[in-house]
Amino acid sequence: MPDRASNRVGQQLGNYRILRLLGRGGFAEVYLGEHVYLHTYAALKVLQIVLNDEDSNGLMVEAQTLVRLTHPHIVRVLDFAVENGIAFIVMEYAPKGTLRRRHPQGSRLPPETILPYVQQVASALQYAHDRRLIHRDVKPENMLLDAQDQILLSDFGLAMLNPQTVDNSTHKMTASFVGTTSYLSPEQLQGKPQPMSDQYALGVVVYEWLCGKRPFSGSPIEIAMQQISVLPPPLHEQIPDLSPALEETVLRALAKEPQQRFASVQDFAIAFERACQDAGYSVSTVSTSTGGEKSQYAIKPEPMWKVPTTFTPLIGREQDVVTLCELLKRPEVRLVTLLGTGGIGKTRLSFQVAKEMRTHFVDGVCVVALAPVTEPDLVVPTIAQELGIQEVGGQSIIEPVKVALREKHLLLFLDNFEQVVAAAPLIEEILAACPRVKMVVTSRVVLHLRAEYEFPVPPLGLPNLNQLPENEALTEYTSVALFVQRARAVLPTFQLTEANAHTVAEICVRLDGLPLALELAAARIKLLPPQALLARLTQPLQILTGGARTLPPRQQTLRNALKWSYDLLEPEEQQLFRRLTVFVGGWTLEAVEEVGKLIDSAEHSNLSTLDGVASLLDKSLLLQIEPEGEEPRLIMLTTIREYGQECLRDNGETEITQRAHAHYYVALVEEAEPHLKGK
Repeated sequence: MPDRASNRVGQQLGNYRILRLLGRGGFAEVYLGEHVYLHTYAALKVLQIVLNDEDSNGLMVEAQTLVRLTHPHIVRVLDFAVENGIAFIVMEYAPKGTLRRRHPQGSRLPPETILPYVQQVASALQYAHDRRLIHRDVKPENMLLDAQDQILLSDFGLAMLNPQTVDNSTHKMTASFVGTTSYLSPEQLQGKPQPMSDQYALGVVVYEWLCGKRPFSGSPIEIAMQQISVLPPPLHEQIPDLSPALEETVLRALAKEPQQRFASVQDFAIAFERACQDAGYSVSTVSTSTGGEKSQYAIKPEPMWKVPTTFTPLIGREQDVVTLCELLKRPEVRLVTLLGTGGIGKTRLSFQVAKEMRTHFVDGVCVVALAPVTEPDLVVPTIAQELGIQEVGGQSIIEPVKVALREKHLLLFLDNFEQVVAAAPLIEEILAACPRVKMVVTSRVVLHLRAEYEFPVPPLGLPNLNQLPENEALTEYTSVALFVQRARAVLPTFQLTEANAHTVAEICVRLDGLPLALELAAARIKLLPPQALLARLTQPLQILTGGARTLPPRQQTLRNALKWSYDLLEPEEQQLFRRLTVFVGGWTLEAVEEVGKLIDSAEHSNLSTLDGVASLLDKSLLLQIEPEGEEPRLIMLTTIREYGQECLRDNGETEITQRAHAHYYVALVEEAEPHLKGK
């Protein structure tokens, strides 16, 4: 091969005289050539294969595609020809060589040096991906430097045109994967390249620049096996001071599954830039421009961040936050509904998830408050207003919303959806039209959408009153921790002591670990010490008032929070809810049905007990528990039951309901009594 290369020097290919060898790859040699008439310089890539007519025609079609790639960071293809079966491509000459030559293997580069490289290469790749072209061989050797030190990505599309392996006996092209093994994604190694494969390769390059070595080493076969099945070694083990955000960004681009990487290579570049900014590196945005015109692939403006500021720490939801974030990172998950009764803490939990997921959505995060909205028809206009989307002509507002969000990688939170649940199909319509948008909905009611993943938000953890730990250790229970934290907000000297610890634990149990109830109770601690507060909790709705003025009215008292849920029920659901308050502790579906029959013998109901109970479960007014070895039982939080009993009294139904309840259980005892007697 060296002899053949030296023999080409001085020869003419097309209109170019070969001056010298610039480099040699697995399937081509690159020469510096001078145009015999214009005396301009160009790089000639000469393929080391002999083509038949069919191969030549195929390459001609691909070359016609490549010559149309006009981007400031892609090497321009100037010409293509086949002479005596030898194909060569004439390309723009980059006088400063490759990035591999500038930064030899083993070099470690600071993030601020890497960033402009990533921005320029990503803009070139994105340009090609938008035109359905895949590079397939992204590596420093294919990143050239022009006279102004701007990157020119070379071999664009050549990996698609030419195999890395050649049948030496016939010199004909063979079907095989192409590229350099150290930079190949798992799917490309398996013969299924896609645009995400180029993102993976760029991720390997960035990994190498940061720590001075590639993720995997060994023979090509060993590297290929590791690329497919082994996670890259953590970067922080090699660079202890590397920011977690930078490491997370790079490792996400190196995910084994394409769907777990960034939605596009440009999104990877944007995330890398933001991680650099957050880590305090000096960052100057690179404009990929020519002739003073800004390219559409320049780095985008700051992402949207419209999430209310929180003034208190989130207590007791650490695992919920982790679980929700992992759920949202799964590519198939588009819609998550946080479900729970009023005051359970859905909104506060969602704000924390928004904060944690901020860097994962390149177009930002936005919370849309729907509590003031009572008409389903106003949901989409409210979303549009929050996102700054204008109505177009006489179109339905959902159309410009879909157009505006179609290419956005956005996380949208819809807070308090239960009163406008009839608008749920419109939410699914937006998701269907906008494949990179994800939504988190907080609601007391299940949406019943195909895309929906339900996440029930549980009450906070409760202590066992029979096995209490020592004083301050009691705050290991999240309900107690929240009560103490909010009590200290109004009475900074408040402490858990041997005298009050058991009482505080009883308060938390009495309030079912419901965050709103705990906060409202703790707000009374300045006036009522724990023992006095507990005594008054025999009527919790009377004392659990006085929430912060900045809260919505429905959250300023526990009664308002529960009334909001009750008012959303249909009349027959309200009736069933009231009846269920006659039960204490857990009960079975059969018990509900039998008590209902005793009451309804004189009055007919169109709502079946099964459907009604299912609806109350969906609307977060009931919980279902499954004791080991027993049939499922239904329960109602104590505070919810207190409100339901008020409603039962107000509707004059207490006596008939209690009579039916007593009749059922007396009959049950009488039936069981013979089986309880000994011989």
